[in-house]
Amino acid sequence: MRTLALSFALLIAVSLAASADDVPAGKSTAPAGKDDPSAKKDSAPLRVGNDLPASFHPYNVTGENKKRYHCLVSERGLEPTVAIFYKNVDVSDPLPALLKKLDAAIAKNPDVRLGAFAVFIADDLPDVTGSKSKDAEENSKNDDARLEYEKKIAAAAADMKLKNVVLCLDDKSDVAQFRLDSANLATIVLYSKLKVVAVHALPKSDFTDSAIEKIMAEVADKLGAKRK
Repeated sequence: MRTLALSFALLIAVSLAASADDVPAGKSTAPAGKDDPSAKKDSAPLRVGNDLPASFHPYNVTGENKKRYHCLVSERGLEPTVAIFYKNVDVSDPLPALLKKLDAAIAKNPDVRLGAFAVFIADDLPDVTGSKSKDAEENSKNDDARLEYEKKIAAAAADMKLKNVVLCLDDKSDVAQFRLDSANLATIVLYSKLKVVAVHALPKSDFTDSAIEKIMAEVADKLGAKRK
């Protein structure tokens, strides 16, 4: 039975990997429908034990696919991963501390095959592709905004000397199936084999150094990255 389950999981991962750069027109992903098991299982998809609700195609600012719309969920497949969804493009404390700790954990635990990415979601960027609107001027405005945010994120990555954590930019519509609470500054999801193993949904007041220590402890315990 275990072999059958693993084979099925591998089939899902291969399918996801094949679509990592298969971005549909407008860069939207199919919404969870009435026949989608994830839609029936839980009205709040980011719960421990649930499958990740969807793949999505953020604009990769850093990493091997920088300057491309690329799905990191598909790329990572079954590997243990930390996904950070961050409200607005503000790389201020304590976010750099978390990113640098994750970067070090990836480097020091190569056998674990840990990965991590952070997705910045700007309130004033309704369309990261700059192509959804019928209004050419609106598309141009969104495209210009993406370029400005890209510079800001790339500069922050360089300042932090990140080598392993990928930084991305996206809009709310692309991650809609994750149902992120707008009251939270950061939502950190730990997952492995495409299943959620821990979630930290943190408003600004709770996103602290102590919260980061707890997250990193779970990265060690639940994702296996024990070397610090």
